Amino acid sequence: YGKRDGDGYGFDASYSKGRGKSLGKLRSGDGSGLSPSEVAANKARLVYAGNLPFGTAWQDVKDVFAEHGEVARVDLPGHSDGRSASYATVLYEKESDAQAAIRALHERDFQGRNMVV
Repeated sequence: YGKRDGDGYGFDASYSKGRGKSLGKLRSGDGSGLSPSEVAANKARLVYAGNLPFGTAWQDVKDVFAEHGEVARVDLPGHSDGRSASYATVLYEKESDAQAAIRALHERDFQGRNMVV
């Protein structure tokens, strides 16, 4: 977990493949999430997952999304009270994997809630 000040969140949990290595322009494992320019550059490989339970762990998100391809990064923002936000972003290595995940996981049950992907 990495602390961020001034954005209204107490922590931001993230997973990045190749811990400590650069993934193109992405910083890995620092918990800062993607910048707007990084989102634009990786838009075709980036998947939004909403309606997640507040207690969701990034590893649980990664495990479900990894069923559909190689996951490069998972960002799961959190609240100052320690709960995760109800959404995450998942960055895939390949655009085709991102599209497969969207088709397979939209409205799928995840820990008792239907995900919006």
